[in-house]
Amino acid sequence: INMRTTERELREGNPTIDDMRRDLAEQEAMNMPVSQIIELLVEGFEGLDNISDLEIREEWEQVFGELKNWDTNK
Repeated sequence: INMRTTERELREGNPTIDDMRRDLAEQEAMNMPVSQIIELLVEGFEGLDNISDLEIREEWEQVFGELKNWDTNK
């Protein structure tokens, strides 16, 4: 089995919102079949940069678990 280490797994400390966007994109990309990638390339998609910081944090915590002692100013 080919196990890939993610940036999230290597990170020390809590992620920034930009880190969370990257983590979500990486997680999604790792689970996408080729047919879905082709569909996105043909039809396009809304990038995670266009999603509010609050929505990104909520999605990140839903996927990876709730953060503790997180600075809300980041």
